[in-house]
Amino acid sequence: MDTIIFGSDLHGSLPALTTLLEKAEKVQASRLLLGGDLCPPENTLFRIALTNSTVEILHVRGNCDNAYDFAKAQLPLPPLIHKFLFGERTILLTHGDRYPSPYGLGLRKGDIFISGHTHTPNLHTDAMGIICVNPGSTTFPRNILGPTYGIIDSNSIRILSLKDDACITELTTYSMPRKDQ
Repeated sequence: MDTIIFGSDLHGSLPALTTLLEKAEKVQASRLLLGGDLCPPENTLFRIALTNSTVEILHVRGNCDNAYDFAKAQLPLPPLIHKFLFGERTILLTHGDRYPSPYGLGLRKGDIFISGHTHTPNLHTDAMGIICVNPGSTTFPRNILGPTYGIIDSNSIRILSLKDDACITELTTYSMPRKDQ
């Protein structure tokens, strides 16, 4: 199964984007997910890093992202939600300002809801069995842990320090849902 790297709330930081891309390439991730508030600067290097990556990048729009900034950066305005299959699970990526919880979004037990917005890392399974994860912020963390990001693979979901890859929290050996679940 694939490995996915995810981060959120870059707020125009080229160093944060570059670091995430390097980490994605190092673990041979199939995708890099960016959970909104990309806030692309009018910076050619940022646009090139975002559009010329060897890793597929999916990103969503956050509350600080607007059509004007994306147009000036010569980038298309991203959607509010990306939803895709990861094995037999559905992963739903959103910023978290308009959709702060997984309810009403067609997720089921064992699916993964990724959001940003709060700049605070969080990983838990809710009462409905949906795995909710927030990678925190790569740029402006609102905690003493510093900048953070996440990794999903077939055995675990982890939130790690962006600086030294120290594991902040982890959900290991989660069981894949049945097709009929």
